[in-house]
Amino acid sequence: MSNQNTNLPERSDQVTSLLGWFKEFFGQFQLAWRLLWDGRVPLLTKIVPLLMTVYLLSPVDLIPDVALGLGQLDDLAIFLVGMRLFVDICPPELVAEHKGESLPESSDAVWIPPDADVIDVEATPVTDDEEVPLTQEEA
Repeated sequence: MSNQNTNLPERSDQVTSLLGWFKEFFGQFQLAWRLLWDGRVPLLTKIVPLLMTVYLLSPVDLIPDVALGLGQLDDLAIFLVGMRLFVDICPPELVAEHKGESLPESSDAVWIPPDADVIDVEATPVTDDEEVPLTQEEA
């Protein structure tokens, strides 16, 4: 019997990256869950997780679930995209609060009106029956 070490391939970096992905996924899910139950998040924003859940529970799929593996991948993709979209459209100050972070104070966070004149225009629809008066530049 020899005491040779068998050279197994190093997969610790792959395992570490996979564990990091799962940790990030569950952190994102937890953040989305807390934002979903926060009363300060607008109701219109909460439609995204509702639509995502309706799609996941509905029998209509982009790829039928009969195709083993592929059918579940579209559900997973909708879930991940929907969760990410929900967090992205939530108010940034609430997201930062739930993450335990603070938003950086910056001067560009406050809207400053422009120095130039502001032109307010109201469009009016024109039908084919009406004649449109031409301006001097168009004539």
